[in-house]
Amino acid sequence: MVELLVVIAVIAIIAAIAIPNIAGITGAANQSKNQRNAQNLASVYNSAVAAGYANTAVTDELTAATALVNGITNGGATFRVDGLSTQNINDAIGYLDVSGTSPNITLIYKQTTN
Repeated sequence: MVELLVVIAVIAIIAAIAIPNIAGITGAANQSKNQRNAQNLASVYNSAVAAGYANTAVTDELTAATALVNGITNGGATFRVDGLSTQNINDAIGYLDVSGTSPNITLIYKQTTN
């Protein structure tokens, strides 16, 4: 019986050490994903702008990102970022800034959030 209690205590100690580390790894993975999504959004949106895309409705990071998820068509070319949910966009826009004035806005990726 004592051996069983010792085994349970050891498992509890290992769990107490491992759980915070796992949470930290998950947080770092989410941050990396958000940064990668922001880089993709900025790159694709700026490519569309360089190809002549201009939209007066795009005034901030959120409308630019949403336009990309829905797809931007300009001169026969479609600029799109697939697979991003509304939550992915909201998490990524913290890493984006806008530059310029509507309709000639570009997105700027930044390493840290506001």
